[in-house]
Amino acid sequence: MSSKSKRLGSLADVFQAEKLEGTIRKIRLDKIRPSESQPRQERKKGVEELAQSLDKDGLLQPILVTKQADDEFYTIIAGERRYHAASLLKWPEVECKILDKDTKETFRLAIIENLQRENLSPYEEIEAMTHLKTSFSYTDLELGNMFGKSRSYMTELLGISSLSKEDLKVCKEAGIESKNLLVQAASAAKKGTLKDFLEKFNSGELKTVKDAKTFNRAEEGGLFSPAQIRTSTGSENSAVSPYPYKIVKKGGSVIISTEDEDFLSELHKFVKKEISKKFGK
Repeated sequence: MSSKSKRLGSLADVFQAEKLEGTIRKIRLDKIRPSESQPRQERKKGVEELAQSLDKDGLLQPILVTKQADDEFYTIIAGERRYHAASLLKWPEVECKILDKDTKETFRLAIIENLQRENLSPYEEIEAMTHLKTSFSYTDLELGNMFGKSRSYMTELLGISSLSKEDLKVCKEAGIESKNLLVQAASAAKKGTLKDFLEKFNSGELKTVKDAKTFNRAEEGGLFSPAQIRTSTGSENSAVSPYPYKIVKKGGSVIISTEDEDFLSELHKFVKKEISKKFGK
């Protein structure tokens, strides 16, 4: 090929790349690969059933992919199970929507897509959010804004990551699927009472978040026991406190704010009791 032809070919590639964003086209399966960073842990769960659906009704929603300029493959942003189902059916190509996104944005979009379709388990959501926070240095507030959640929600969710992988596995095997119960399980683990917590959960004594909070307070002698105060004040790790709050001294006032109503109620009782003990009524 002449240098002129090569130059024209390069210009054509550039022009085509500029037009790829948002376009939908069929791409050969051997040119598509799953993302290394994918929020779903069970990537091939239900693929056979999905393949049967694709075989009967076809692909109803294109796979979201991205492609870097120096890469010959398209990387999946969302739709990996559809990709595996199409592979199972030995389809030569599949319809894809192409987005021009970097690694950081690709992972974020993958999480959003799965959350919108309610496909992420609490455990997958925790791992995904923790990955975003540690790998890309997002704050809890930034993550909350990104996914339409409050900062306190995100802080509590990320607090669950204080559980070891083994403890998370035990919680999952016990059937705990509520994020709020996992927050309380993390609190119990920090106090060394996770085994008792799980025994009561398995026996049916501990069913609700209220039951879990009551258990944790009873085990430590109350919400404001010395061990709990050390955790909540942040001397060890304030980022994983199950009771996020803010204390501000302004003039002759001390303002304590929190979005946890139960915590606020306990705090009010504690302050009244301790002040009267130390300074009198």
